[in-house]
Amino acid sequence: MPATDALSRALESPGEPRVRPLPPAVSALLRTLAAPPRLAAHLRLVHDVAHELAEWMAGHCPAPAFDREAVLFGAATHDIGKAVHTAELSGPGSAHEPAGRELRSRTGSPSTWPASPRPTPPGTGTA
Repeated sequence: MPATDALSRALESPGEPRVRPLPPAVSALLRTLAAPPRLAAHLRLVHDVAHELAEWMAGHCPAPAFDREAVLFGAATHDIGKAVHTAELSGPGSAHEPAGRELRSRTGSPSTWPASPRPTPPGTGTA
């Protein structure tokens, strides 16, 4: 199966059980980068679980406020830099982290994507 077919399947196949699609802008970026299908499938599954958790939180624990869109964005893009550092798909490494930030800025991330800054650890006052 050609890589583009595998990538399309990872991004579009409903799966069993059904898995939500990634946001269109994220899917488009993964296609542009010719991302490995394994990465697309991983991001899609993490995004789907984040949806489930966000829905559960809204229904069972509405008091803690959280930015649902930022959570979903983070889930959909948390490893996007692995499209460049493919060795980190199956091995250790952190080069994908700054690469992911660079990809977002270089590709002109849609204005609807949240900034997704790293949280400040409690009591430290720094990121």
